[in-house]
Amino acid sequence: MADPKIPTYSSLAAFLAHYHALKCSTRKPDDEQLFTSISAIIDALDPVDREALDSDVDDGAARRHRDRAELKLLRLLAARGIVTG
Repeated sequence: MADPKIPTYSSLAAFLAHYHALKCSTRKPDDEQLFTSISAIIDALDPVDREALDSDVDDGAARRHRDRAELKLLRLLAARGIVTG
């Protein structure tokens, strides 16, 4: 079941785009609660996976690590009903 504080996203890309937008902007109180809820899910990943999600490095090894981290995150989100696609 989806967290009532977190909207449902059609894809992992949409979820990550929203997360990064919230992370890089000045947040209103409602957005702060949403960011906290989203961050709690991402915090369930290992630190190296969280780092891979935020990495701008795009060599082969970094890309594969980011892909694995995204798959782990997608599984977490799908289990919670947050990503439907």
